[in-house]
Amino acid sequence: MFFSKQKIEKPINIEKKVHILTLDNRWHELFKNNRKPKKIVELEKKLNKLLGEQGQLTNDLKEYTLLKKKMMVDIVDNMKEAIEDEDDKAIGEMEKSKKYINDIKVKIDKMESRMENMPREIQTTNKELLEYTMQDCYMRMFNTKNELDELNEWIEKVRAELKEKAVRQTEAKEEYDKMYSYMHDLVGYEIIELYDKKYLGGSK
Repeated sequence: MFFSKQKIEKPINIEKKVHILTLDNRWHELFKNNRKPKKIVELEKKLNKLLGEQGQLTNDLKEYTLLKKKMMVDIVDNMKEAIEDEDDKAIGEMEKSKKYINDIKVKIDKMESRMENMPREIQTTNKELLEYTMQDCYMRMFNTKNELDELNEWIEKVRAELKEKAVRQTEAKEEYDKMYSYMHDLVGYEIIELYDKKYLGGSK
């Protein structure tokens, strides 16, 4: 059985914002019995990578923020000795803490900047994945509909033929029974039995 395939060169642009597809089991079910196209596999990996990066950034940002607070406390603790007692070790520790804080601040700024862009990048990738998913599913649906149409046509044809055969079956049985009954009445059981064995294999 042959059916034409619908080809969609470019996905339809979708403006609606939707939830993250790769976190939805229903999305994965769409490909349960079908191999994912290369483009969808690429977008799925990209989206999962972005989500992983976002999660890691969230954790790192919390840790660096706590570390910055700790370093600030260390500076305050060393400030009295450094200023009042002119303790060289305390001054050194305080300067070291200041440097660490500046380094941490730079890292935090970079992470916060990246975090600001993450939602938009995730939604853009998710949107593209949605568009290609819709394209793939509708191509498969189009082909499946063609198959269904041809199967329905074939079934209707067979059903019509079956109906004709059933009518002919009834007519043939009535004709057979009528002739058999007449011959039986005409020549009797013994003659009929001889003919049954010769022509019908011993069965009516």
